[in-house]
Amino acid sequence: MKSWFVMLCATTALIQAVYAAVRVMITYKALELGGDALTVGVLTALYSLLPLVAAMQIGRAVDGRRAATMLRLGTAISLIAVAVVIVSSGIVVLAAGCILLGFSHILTMVSSQGYIPVRSKPDDYDRRFGGLTVWISVGQSIGIPIVGFIASRSDVGHVDTQGALIAMFGVAVVASILTLAPSLSISGASVSARKQHEKQSTRTMLTTKGMRPAVFSSLIILTSMDLMTAYLPVFGEQYGYSVVVVTVILTARSVAAIISRTLLTQLLKVAPRQWLLMSGSLCSALPMVLVPILPNQWVVGVLIAIAGFFWGLVQPLTMTWVAGLVNPRNRASALSLRLTGNRLGQVVIPLVAGTFAGSAGAGAVFYLTGGLLAGAAASTWRALFRTRSP
Repeated sequence: MKSWFVMLCATTALIQAVYAAVRVMITYKALELGGDALTVGVLTALYSLLPLVAAMQIGRAVDGRRAATMLRLGTAISLIAVAVVIVSSGIVVLAAGCILLGFSHILTMVSSQGYIPVRSKPDDYDRRFGGLTVWISVGQSIGIPIVGFIASRSDVGHVDTQGALIAMFGVAVVASILTLAPSLSISGASVSARKQHEKQSTRTMLTTKGMRPAVFSSLIILTSMDLMTAYLPVFGEQYGYSVVVVTVILTARSVAAIISRTLLTQLLKVAPRQWLLMSGSLCSALPMVLVPILPNQWVVGVLIAIAGFFWGLVQPLTMTWVAGLVNPRNRASALSLRLTGNRLGQVVIPLVAGTFAGSAGAGAVFYLTGGLLAGAAASTWRALFRTRSP
């Protein structure tokens, strides 16, 4: 395996552990500071605010020679973001930390995904996008249990958010150091070869056949994952779940995604790509709807793990899908367009979900998520029915 890819996966795993863990702790800290379900929805939306406007510019920079710069900047900003969350004593400061964390996330996501089309052949995209997303899930599977264990070691009835956040600050420091590895530098030769192709505008990419359904599918899957992560602690408090139980359920989702992404190459040999793409939304819609109907903690764990397995398939497949729709010079920008769509969904939908949760309880968020996933399945079906393959 290439040394740059090993280092990229290691860095990605660590920084994703930070993002996943800190976001769970932000929910608990918001509740600790007197926030409610609507507050959680607003914070979840704020996380995606800067990424919504900055993703395309970051993608253009990565399509140049700045992938390493963006990756290093992103991990550095994560240190500031976690520090702000640690010292926050009110919702406003916590929101500022949430915004910074979201900006850090988009920098590292665009740059890490952008390395693959810059330094890989198209035939390697599925394998490398799959490998990268495996390590994203590994990071999430490590980070969430760590903070869950630390947070639950305090007195009964109190969640130790500070201790958990300090631990994640340490992990972010290690990730920042790893980004300095020489193997992560981008050579001028790889960039020059890609500059022979025409630069495509955002409008041109967005109107390319297949781009909008690919972006929509990715948007709904990622937003569903976000809503589940943000509202499971709120739902759990309503039904008496402990921090440990919530942690186990979230970890089960990440482990299921690791399994599906590890099997991706083999699954592509036995199942059509179109069916695997559609399965992400189609086969996760019902489990989400069943969560508030069957609130037993172990049943919920199984349902979310099932959804996590299918979500895990779609993320790398949509990366390959959108990257293959444009020429080599614009592939990081196309991946950024996909992430821009993701962030649009992550800004708008959590605000709607927060309103639902504020009036009808956290369970309503899972019904909303199931409906959105069903809509994404229909959109993907129409797109793939009209075209032979993505």
